[in-house]
Order: sequence, then C-alpha cells, then structure tokens
Amino acid sequence: MFEWIQTFLVVYETQNFSIAAERLFISQPTVSSQIKKLEDRLEIQLFLRNGKQKITATKEADFLYPKFLAVMNELFTSVAQAAKKDNFKENCVIACSHTTAIYLLPKVMKSLVETFPLIDFSINMMNSNEVALAVQAGHADIGLLEKPLATNDIRKEIILEDQLVLAGDAEAAHWLIREEDSGIRFFNELYLNEFDLHPQIIYVNNNELLLQLIREGVGKSIVSSLSITEDMKWQPLGNFLQKRDIFIVAGHSSTNSLLPDVYDWLKQKLKTFFHEKEIKQRKGENNEIFD
Repeated sequence: MFEWIQTFLVVYETQNFSIAAERLFISQPTVSSQIKKLEDRLEIQLFLRNGKQKITATKEADFLYPKFLAVMNELFTSVAQAAKKDNFKENCVIACSHTTAIYLLPKVMKSLVETFPLIDFSINMMNSNEVALAVQAGHADIGLLEKPLATNDIRKEIILEDQLVLAGDAEAAHWLIREEDSGIRFFNELYLNEFDLHPQIIYVNNNELLLQLIREGVGKSIVSSLSITEDMKWQPLGNFLQKRDIFIVAGHSSTNSLLPDVYDWLKQKLKTFFHEKEIKQRKGENNEIFD
C-alpha cells in the first residue's frame, strides 16, 4: 500500500498517468494498476478517466491528498532520523562524593565520553550518603563514594584504597569537620573517638572550602591524600585509620542498556589508573597517565 499511496500522490500532482509513470520510473500500466488497487482497498474512486490520458481528481482525492502527503513526509522524516545514531542516545547520571568528584572522575572522564559516544553523561556531586540514596532511588545510575554503608539493595564493589592523612598544622586548636553523612566526616569522628579528642570544631559543608581553610592556616582535618597540594602541611596518621576503601555502586532498575558496560569500564579504568599511579610514584615520576 506504501507504493500505491506514493503513486497516487504523483498522479494527483501531475494529473496524468504517463507523466506520473516517467517520474516514478515505472510503466503506465503499472501506474493504472496501483491506482486501481488503492481505489479498491479504500472503496472509493480517486480519479475520473476522460480518455486514455486525461484524468480528473475526485473530491475524495482532494481530501486525501494532503493527508497522505503529510503521512509520507512524516514517514520519510522518521526514517532519516532513525539513520542518525544521535537520536538514540541514552543518559547516565553519575553521583559522586566530593573527593571522588574532584580527584577521581576527572582523570578518566575524557576517555569515558570517547568510549561511550552514544551516552549523555551528567555528574552530580554530593556526600556519600546522598550518593547511595540517589542510586537506590534511581536518581543516579552509578555512584562513587568512600563511606562504608549497608547497601544490600544496590551493587557495590571496592575499586581502590585511599590513603588518609592529617592535613594542617598538627598544633592547630580547631578541627574542621564536614557535614552530616559525609564520608570524610565519618573517618574524622572515628579518629576523634579512638583517641578521646575533644577539639573546637568548625563545621564546613564543602570539601574545597575545608581544604582552602587549611591552606590559610585555619584548623586541621583528616582528608584524602589525593587532595594534598604542595602548599599544605600534613602528616601520616600512623597505624590507625591509614586507608579507606572507595566504592563504585549501581542500582538494579536502570533502563540504560549500556549501563553494565559503563559500570565495568569505570571500575576497571579507575583501578588501572591508581595502580599505574602508585608505580610511577614509586619510581619518582609525576607525569599524568591520562592526557
């Protein structure tokens, strides 16, 4: 019926079977046959035959022409769009704790978007508890966090160990603490409780602000070694609380067909990055791995 409608449109526009046959690169009898089949299917007459060549469109044909034309245009447009892969892009939301958002994900993001060109990525930075909740609720597809959480309803794997250090002047009176549910706050509180310390507290709800305060000589805090810069004082923590695990998590209900591949790629790439980084550090090299 597709061919019949296409033939009808050309016949209607030319008002001539012979010219329509030339434009469609088919024989005139074929044109006549297709119009007859369409008329039989619709049970209406589309053209009045006035001799072998002369025809006149009926009122029914006048009514159907713009309808059929719109349908065919929409069909051709849809086929053209289907040929463009960009129209089938999927979305992937990555929720990251402050440390993983600033110091981990950017190292591999360029390679990630090049590897998965048919995915539009969104990155949301929040604390570790919020990352887990976002993944559980389906608001994020993948999460990166560093706080150990009881998350039985989502997939969770350790991707690397992060070294913790005490940043700032060891004699500083104030201890800088992140907000509730922050991963790094969890480890600061563990440390303070273990050694029964009761310093003056300054609460800071942003990791970069906390680090800048330390650079300006305001207080001290346990932070990731990834965040230490040359202008910051720091010292190791000793045998207690030297390292923490960093996790990658994902939900089970995402409709993104490429999510398992993204999850596995990200997990492996981050593991590889830090393995190679440790080797280079041991060799005294400081060049970046992912340029």
